[in-house]
Amino acid sequence: MRLPWKRASVDKTGELQANDSVIPMKPQQSIEAAVEDPVDEEETPFEKSFEDAMKESFDIGRRSRSSSYDPNDPDKQYVPPRKMSWWMLTMLMCGYMVGIGVLSIPSAFQTLGWVGGTLILTGIYLITTATGYFIYYMGLRYPTVRSYATMSRRLWGKPGMYFTAFIAYSYFFALLTSDLLTSSLTWKNMLQKEHICTVAFAAIAYAMMLLAGQARSLFEITYIILVAITFIVIPIILVCVRSPVIGAGLAKTYASSSASFYEGLTAAMDIIFAFTGHLIYFEFMAELKRVEDFPTALWLSQTFSYACYLTLSAVAYYYLGNTGKMESPVTLVIKHGAIHYVNDVFMVIHVTIAGTIGGNVLSRAVQWTFQPLVAGGLRKFRDGSIRNRLWWLLWTGLTYGGAFLVAELIPFFSSFIGIMTSLFSSFLTFIIPSAFYFWEFWHDTRWYQKLLPLFCFLVGFLMLTLGSYGTFKSLIVAIEHTGKPFSCDRKF
Repeated sequence: MRLPWKRASVDKTGELQANDSVIPMKPQQSIEAAVEDPVDEEETPFEKSFEDAMKESFDIGRRSRSSSYDPNDPDKQYVPPRKMSWWMLTMLMCGYMVGIGVLSIPSAFQTLGWVGGTLILTGIYLITTATGYFIYYMGLRYPTVRSYATMSRRLWGKPGMYFTAFIAYSYFFALLTSDLLTSSLTWKNMLQKEHICTVAFAAIAYAMMLLAGQARSLFEITYIILVAITFIVIPIILVCVRSPVIGAGLAKTYASSSASFYEGLTAAMDIIFAFTGHLIYFEFMAELKRVEDFPTALWLSQTFSYACYLTLSAVAYYYLGNTGKMESPVTLVIKHGAIHYVNDVFMVIHVTIAGTIGGNVLSRAVQWTFQPLVAGGLRKFRDGSIRNRLWWLLWTGLTYGGAFLVAELIPFFSSFIGIMTSLFSSFLTFIIPSAFYFWEFWHDTRWYQKLLPLFCFLVGFLMLTLGSYGTFKSLIVAIEHTGKPFSCDRKF
């Protein structure tokens, strides 16, 4: 739909004045000038409100608009500029989505069966795509919003901001800690014959993440994200190739499931965890050249992830199902040997790079919170001086260092992340995006347009309540069977 934009000119003082000329825009933003097409009389209230939101978002004569279009945006000089194209964002989202979570889905299929596993995987794919669109609509209306916390403040004030910020950044920290722990345990598994303490491998994982984390923007991370994608796809291919040999034709698969309610919930949470990237979508859009390109990247990344998950799950379950050889992560089915070592090396590199995506967002939040208290203010992002880079090194070092300490202090962290997933992931992936959409567009949409966000909200609520039951039970079991903090014999 083409939109009749407001016309203005700039006088000698730089102020915007209304007249018949068109606002000059940067070439790469390619926003169309005024057109003659009238608004269709058949438009729904939602379409009209959406058009108004677009006009409001790109009216550079107003405050609090996109840093790409509003020269008066007070935060513009302190945040990464909009440099990312849609295909770069697609790679970044694929690298963030197709991570270690994919390796747990085959065991979930073994628990749920063909019908249950396929239905849940397909349903979560479609629902998370829908909630991704809800965030996109909010990003169009408020382009200067760069996080869940700031969106909550805009809609619900400071109490909403503090509540959402606590949940979002706690989950970012949990994911970073999980990545660091996974990397260190992969090192341990790869070199277990050397009898090296797991803490030493955790220190190596910390150093690798800190080095990769010196990329100061998500745009800079895209230069290495293709490596992360390649190094998770190759283990998937290797597992698919080796599964027929490992299964030896002994596998038995079932259409339905005979699992208990607790086991089914745990398996479902593994699938949900693999699609949880929504808490970083505002940060993605904040570095995108054209926010309108976000749906393209969303569909491509979601579909690529779904294809990887379904392919690996189907092959592994078909050849390894109920043989007693199925593992989580599934790469453990390949015993020690050349392929095993290749898998582990690729996993370490993938986790290191993918972990820096969330680590970048979390480190920036830490910097914005504490640097003004220490230094009296932030330095401009474009400042490439040694001093500014040392500040970034300090905050990334503290952020990743905190993840290192927590990973080693909580010996049952692998089960603890299940609690975080059930409590926070469902909340951030289903409930919050639907709540944003309801709050902003409730009066502008018809009754049938409210059904989808209501359904997504209810799914998130059910996962939040029912999923917590299963994960709390698994946490109690884990606490009873784990060792001490900083244990040298830590296992998955």
